[in-house]
Amino acid sequence: MKLLPKQSIMLSLFVLLFMLISVLAVVIPHAFGFTMAIVNSDAMEPTYSEGTLLFVKKASEDNLVVGNEVTYYVDHGRQMRTRRIVAVGENQSVLYTIGDNQSQMEPKEIQKSQLIGQPIFYIPKVGAWLTQTTIQLFKNMYFLFAMYILVTTLFVTLYQIKSGSIKKSIIS
Repeated sequence: MKLLPKQSIMLSLFVLLFMLISVLAVVIPHAFGFTMAIVNSDAMEPTYSEGTLLFVKKASEDNLVVGNEVTYYVDHGRQMRTRRIVAVGENQSVLYTIGDNQSQMEPKEIQKSQLIGQPIFYIPKVGAWLTQTTIQLFKNMYFLFAMYILVTTLFVTLYQIKSGSIKKSIIS
């Protein structure tokens, strides 16, 4: 019977470590001011291929110059897009962009309010794994782990109460 608690503890520690790493992978970049974006098209190839995970930092106005890359919101914030600046409007309030793999500029101008920033570094192919299905899987895993901890804690507490060991530890 002693093997089951050891297996249970090892499983709990493994799942907890996995969940901690996945949370830190999101929290740490945000703590340093990065927004993560995934390249969803081949428009920026060869610079960024589809599925690349970008770490984007807020851009200063000095960096909003022709030739630099920017990441911005489109479709009322539902999507993010990364393109190269080809023209800057008056007072840098509007940008015109193009993908490295495109022959024409993007049809709409980019307003300053749409800007997220500039890609600082990237990890190729990782973004391809971070689909809605994967994110939902992680959410389900967090929920199941929370339920597992709850049920295990209740079971152990009830067992300790029944065996009388919880009274001994409270009195001692």
